[in-house]
Amino acid sequence: MITRVKLGYFKMFEQQEFELSGHIVLAGPNNSGKTTLLQAIVAWDLALQRWKQRRGPESGSKAKQRTGVPLTRKDFTAVPLREMNLLWTDTRTALRKDELRADQSLGEPRPLTIALEGRTGHEPWELAFEFRYQNSELIYVKPSPAHTDGLAKVAETFRVVHVPAFSGIGVEETRYDPPYQDLLVGQGKAGDILRNLLLEVYQKEDTSDWETLSQQIQDIFGYTLLPPEYEGRPFILCQYLPGVPKGRSKGGLAQLDIASAGSGFHQVLLLLAFFYARPATVLLLDEPDAHLHVILQKQIYDRLRAIAGERSCQLVVATHSEVLIDGTSPELILSFYAEPHRLLSDVERDQLAEALRRITAMDLLMAERSPGVLYVENESDFNLLRAWARVLNHPLARWFSESPFWHSNLGRHPREARDHFFAIRAIKPEMRAVLLLDGDNRALPEHEVRADGLLVLRWERYEAESYLIHPEALLRYVESRTAALWRGPAEEHLRDQLPPAVFRHPLNSHYYLVSTPASKTLLPGFFRAAGIDIGKQEYYLVAEQMRPEEVALEVREKLDAIESVLGV
Repeated sequence: MITRVKLGYFKMFEQQEFELSGHIVLAGPNNSGKTTLLQAIVAWDLALQRWKQRRGPESGSKAKQRTGVPLTRKDFTAVPLREMNLLWTDTRTALRKDELRADQSLGEPRPLTIALEGRTGHEPWELAFEFRYQNSELIYVKPSPAHTDGLAKVAETFRVVHVPAFSGIGVEETRYDPPYQDLLVGQGKAGDILRNLLLEVYQKEDTSDWETLSQQIQDIFGYTLLPPEYEGRPFILCQYLPGVPKGRSKGGLAQLDIASAGSGFHQVLLLLAFFYARPATVLLLDEPDAHLHVILQKQIYDRLRAIAGERSCQLVVATHSEVLIDGTSPELILSFYAEPHRLLSDVERDQLAEALRRITAMDLLMAERSPGVLYVENESDFNLLRAWARVLNHPLARWFSESPFWHSNLGRHPREARDHFFAIRAIKPEMRAVLLLDGDNRALPEHEVRADGLLVLRWERYEAESYLIHPEALLRYVESRTAALWRGPAEEHLRDQLPPAVFRHPLNSHYYLVSTPASKTLLPGFFRAAGIDIGKQEYYLVAEQMRPEEVALEVREKLDAIESVLGV
């Protein structure tokens, strides 16, 4: 069992440690490092096997232990590489000035290191390998001098098998030798060796694995897996019956090639075939939930854990699946949001699942840059706030113009903002937020939207557009867009529709402004009377024409409150 992995200058991880134990689940967004960690473990195992082959007791080698063994690019099946320097962080294979120790010189080799800690039974072990770049086609690997004494025992008892994300199955497949199979797996083409794996399971002296595998497929899909055939053929024939016949006959069921089945069947068959064909102490699964219905995801994951438990095999699973996360204890989940870290509580697990469900790549980027997030009902509200911040020369004006982090509720229930913020905190626990609700949401109980770090504000008027109701500002906008002759009909419309008190003193508190949805009643009719074709998304153009003294005091108060929370 692996308990810890330490990486130095391996791909995206300059220096990073990962705590593992038991059947660990690696969860996080795309390109966050889950697959990279799996590849590092495979690279470590490849180095171990090559060292055992070239320097082990059975190799007959008399070379000094400090001498590295060569690995060519074609031999390096852990990661598909065009050039060997692509293994190194930033592809730099020599030390930079800021990386030098006192005894090192600029330009010295930058050693890539992969160290694993683990247990065999109750006995702990640690083994690190150092990779040194030679040229684009060749690297040298050697174990840490401190670990060479225990290397043989680890090599004897430890076996890693990697199953990459399923990417399809070939139409035909001949028999491949193990090194070529490893090469295809390293290239992410595990489906191209599925028939080889099934044949290996079937040809074992002990037939129990084939019988168990066949029964698993029957239980899950209701299909009958037929024995593979290869003798006298140019390719391996693997077929199934789309049902379970009675007795020993095929019951009239058609014999179908496994390639004709669905991707979910292929995914499950591949996972089980690896389990039974490649006995391992550590099985690395990259997105085993891919192509599977949510119900089947849980069913397969439970079966894999059960089989792994029976065979004393540790599962390390990289996934985006909420189902797998929900079915795993928090302490067995390694989150790849922000710095990779183990979860400590059910709340953190729920946040992680919510983040996978809701958080976009842009959210991730903005969360890194911003101390807080603003939630508004829609883009119209956001544009109005931005325009008023400029008119008032408010400190938030700069934030609005420099890629602000905001999120639209798209007119949905305000709880959506709370749930999104809950997910954001899986990425950045110290994140703060402001939720600005329209006045028509005032009946919503505060506790239904409140959350730690989330300030809930409400407009006193019906909605944000209600603060555009200032006759002089509206008529100024009309004059900027149309001929002066349209001012008369527009002003007449305002006088007809607005209570006299609102027309004379629009900045005062009025029941009309609290109870009337201006964006649906007054404003559309006003713009028609003015001969202007404008939709709600463009109402911010009116706000841009307003003067500071025409903006209600409450608008500045809301901007001040947002600024205080976001800290910008």
